[in-house]
Amino acid sequence: MRILLFAQLKDAAGCGEIQWPIGGVMTAAELWERLLKEHPALTPHRATVRLARNGEYATPEALFHPGDEVALIPPVSGG
Repeated sequence: MRILLFAQLKDAAGCGEIQWPIGGVMTAAELWERLLKEHPALTPHRATVRLARNGEYATPEALFHPGDEVALIPPVSGG
């Protein structure tokens, strides 16, 4: 699984990409649990960040598979 981080999330985690070997399917909750355990500086951002799976916004019920590309999308504002 490839995880992409942008903007302040990249700064908080100290990297723009994380590679995770996973042996099976993960729920969004499991993904967040592992992510926050490995990168606790992301915790303050959890409530405002959306997950995307393979280029599509993921629902809270989404399942993540080995080989998926997951992006953490911070809030954006237009102008």
